[in-house]
Amino acid sequence: MARLFEYQGKSLFKRKGIPVPEGKFVQSLDEAMEVADELGLPLAVKAQVFGGGRGKAGGILFAEDRESLSQAVNELLGKRFHGAPVEGLLIEQKVAIRKEVYMAVTADPSTRQPVGIVSPKGGVDIEETSEREPTAVFRVSIDILRGFYYYDAMNLLRQGGGLESREMLSLANLFTSLYQVYREYDCKLAEINPLALTDQGAIAVDARVDIDDDALARQTSLHLEVAEEAGERVATLLEIAAGTIDENDHRGSVHFVQIDPDGSYARAEGRVPIGFDCVGAGTSLTTMDELVPLGYYPINFCDSSGNPVGSKLYRITKIIMAQPQIEGYVFVSCVSSQQLDNTARGIIKAFKELYPASGGQPNIPSILVFRGAWDDVALDLFREHGISDGRWIKVLGRDTTEKEAAGIFDALYKEWKESGGLE
Repeated sequence: MARLFEYQGKSLFKRKGIPVPEGKFVQSLDEAMEVADELGLPLAVKAQVFGGGRGKAGGILFAEDRESLSQAVNELLGKRFHGAPVEGLLIEQKVAIRKEVYMAVTADPSTRQPVGIVSPKGGVDIEETSEREPTAVFRVSIDILRGFYYYDAMNLLRQGGGLESREMLSLANLFTSLYQVYREYDCKLAEINPLALTDQGAIAVDARVDIDDDALARQTSLHLEVAEEAGERVATLLEIAAGTIDENDHRGSVHFVQIDPDGSYARAEGRVPIGFDCVGAGTSLTTMDELVPLGYYPINFCDSSGNPVGSKLYRITKIIMAQPQIEGYVFVSCVSSQQLDNTARGIIKAFKELYPASGGQPNIPSILVFRGAWDDVALDLFREHGISDGRWIKVLGRDTTEKEAAGIFDALYKEWKESGGLE
């Protein structure tokens, strides 16, 4: 899913009239000081990262004066949370919280409906609250054809208890606005935790908004640079580039994610990082199962299937090979109806641009296994272009199993390493 940073989610909240603290996104100390001059002190300094537990992990600091603001900004910028560095901060007015409430609208796969959720016990420990006190969390299924109205929200809030009448009146209106955010922006989740009750009214102190990947084409106004497989972390530049391949062309699809973006995990485990592409997720998993015990680690997952055109294979091959730490490339197709001659044409074009001096013959161990429709044409194309004659490439056909492919790659890699590799 496409997860928004807190400051982006709050921007959507403001569009729908949900109160949020005044604040600005900054990426430097100078910008933070400008915000202090504009908003005054005290301020909250909040790391903009994905994933939960930010507050407990020290990702939210408070500044009572300019000196403590400088310390907070310097401490948080560049700090790593969930494996990703903090590249930006939300500097906003500190809120005097009297009470915290949890409020969300999310997709419920079991009923195939949105569900509204509220708890009078919001805050950083909401997950523990839902497990420890399930009766403190209240839900209502929402019929999207009917909508979610003020009195629906009121009925749910009355179940929660612990709220005064005037508080429920305010929160009911806010709840319907949150549902509007959920529907208008094709969300999978629109969450406020905590929703702060203050002497000035209810304020969304935090925001989590996740957009449905399949709806991104409708949400061009959000100007999102995302990758559908990135999950909790920030998408890498290569994932963002891969995410554009299917943007305006639905002839087949390409799914790419960097499992180990910098190759550090592979190195720590003593494994060889390799680039990886397969036709079919099942073939990907089976091939991985054969490669990993031999000491190799695919640092990316890629599934190009559904009969994509050659231009898509050209682009994704360039992306896979752009990973500087890889010491090999593996492509294996499943036995399917995908037109493998188009697949071959895309890969050949990429190889010829990547290795012009050798006519497209790679300088790292590479194995390509074509099995399925037009696989014989694919093999002929590699021969005609002279790429199959390369020392460090093997182009194989439909009689090759995943286990055999892994064994052939292993032998090729060892020979390449003994010859000095790229050194």
